[in-house]
Amino acid sequence: MLPQSTLNLVYVGLVQHQTPMIFLTVADHGCVYTLSQEDGNELYYAPIYANGTVNLEEFAPVDLDSADMDQMEIFDIRNRLSAMCQV
Repeated sequence: MLPQSTLNLVYVGLVQHQTPMIFLTVADHGCVYTLSQEDGNELYYAPIYANGTVNLEEFAPVDLDSADMDQMEIFDIRNRLSAMCQV
């Protein structure tokens, strides 16, 4: 489970056809996470640039086989995003 101190920001954005997306920023990872818009089952990420911006066109699926974190950390990120989508 991610310590609370590593979670930086959670926000909702409007992308493409004004579909709300929930983003989770994990400062230690240097990226922003979200769930797929189609079914909400796939975890996506986009890098945070040095100036603090994120290009919302650059989201890519998290490759679970080559991710640089353990499965529990990935599971925790997915669960946090899923819970936020239920609100």
